[in-house]
Amino acid sequence: MDKKNQAGRKLKPGQLYWLILEAIGSSLIAAGGTPFRPILPIMIGRIMKILKEVKKLQVEEEKVKRSLQKLEKNQIIDLIEEGDRVYVYIKDYKNTRILKYSIKALFDFKKKKKKWNGKWFLVFFDVPEIQRNKRDYLRRFLKELGFYPYQKSVYLFPYECEEEINLIKKITEGGKYMKYIIADKIEDEEVIKNFFEL
Repeated sequence: MDKKNQAGRKLKPGQLYWLILEAIGSSLIAAGGTPFRPILPIMIGRIMKILKEVKKLQVEEEKVKRSLQKLEKNQIIDLIEEGDRVYVYIKDYKNTRILKYSIKALFDFKKKKKKWNGKWFLVFFDVPEIQRNKRDYLRRFLKELGFYPYQKSVYLFPYECEEEINLIKKITEGGKYMKYIIADKIEDEEVIKNFFEL
């Protein structure tokens, strides 16, 4: 059995649900952030392709269908029958959960597909102490997205991500405190290059 198939069989309970939400989000942003309604088999095909190419996972079609049904039950999507076809609708394409997983999918894709141009893209923030929970949330979120914690409130990424940072500013309460900088040179570069496997 190859490693890809092994990975597909070792998904944690419930993990596929979130991976599919991420795949739907990436499809949404690829569509320009507008509502879309692919036919169910096409949506399943898209999801399986994203899981295979970006996540390196082989997942059975039946499992994807069950997760889509769970997303419908949780009112993230609607599965609407029209004649002999079933369409997938995003109930609210501005849903914060969808946007968050859209962003994560984009960062994962950049790490897999992009070539490093030698620049560093930094995010820093100065959230007031009284709003410590917002500051801590931003730190956790940036780490989840794959940023390197350069200092306590300074995080960096090796690929351009201004649009994604602007979106984060809109959907997180502490986002208004975030600033974005592009740097040609930083200290400890070799350590950080090793972190990103550059």
